[in-house]
Amino acid sequence: MTHVLIVGSGPTGLTLAIELARRGVDLRIVEKSPVHPEGVRGKGLQPRTLEVFHDMGVIDEIMATGAAYPPLRSYKDGR
Repeated sequence: MTHVLIVGSGPTGLTLAIELARRGVDLRIVEKSPVHPEGVRGKGLQPRTLEVFHDMGVIDEIMATGAAYPPLRSYKDGR
C-alpha cells in the first residue's frame, strides 16, 4: 500500500488529501501552525485550480456555490 505525507493543510493540501482518500490511499496531513488560521487562505480560484476541479468532477458544484470577487476601491492621498 502507498503511504503519503501531505505537508500543509491549506487549500492545496486538503484537495490533495481528498483526492487520495477517494482512491483509498493511506495518508497523513501535518501542519506546522499550532492554531487554525483566522483569515481566508484561498480567496479566489486560479485557472489551473478550475481545471483540477473539472478533472475531479466537482466544477459544476463549485461554480454554483461561488460568487464574484467583491469590487475593490483604493485610495491615495485622500482620493
